[in-house]
Amino acid sequence: MADRRSYSALQIALHWIVALLVLATWWLGEGMGRALHARIESGGSGSWPVHVWLGLAVLVLVGVRLIVRLASGAPDPVESAGGAVALAAKASHWLLYALLLLVPLGGALAWFAGIEGLAEVHPAAANALMLLALLHAAAALWHHYVRGDGTLRRMMRPGHHA
Repeated sequence: MADRRSYSALQIALHWIVALLVLATWWLGEGMGRALHARIESGGSGSWPVHVWLGLAVLVLVGVRLIVRLASGAPDPVESAGGAVALAAKASHWLLYALLLLVPLGGALAWFAGIEGLAEVHPAAANALMLLALLHAAAALWHHYVRGDGTLRRMMRPGHHA
């Protein structure tokens, strides 16, 4: 198992690539309801919007992230984090992973299987993902600037210990 005090270069790269892809996919999501309706009306023909391609990329890369995390582990919470903070961090990370899988999976099922009910839930789930990601970023900044405990640096440079 890798050094549990730091993230690997692969883990860091996957984190930031997925973060950028999620942001771009969310931004490009406007109008997808109309695109899905048109796709269903046409019997599934037509090209795939960039939003769909990016969503599939997120799904694949998050799968890779989970495999790497399960194989390599992740750093333990910083020592300055109390029990409640460490528990909140662990719970929020696994909730992020769940949404990072469920949002693109639901979108893919809506797009490829024409399940309009999922298409109605998908934007709300995507917004929940973005809100949780914003809270995640705010917590990282709080750790960095208020607590000064090195949490953010661990996701910036491989081998950095908090």
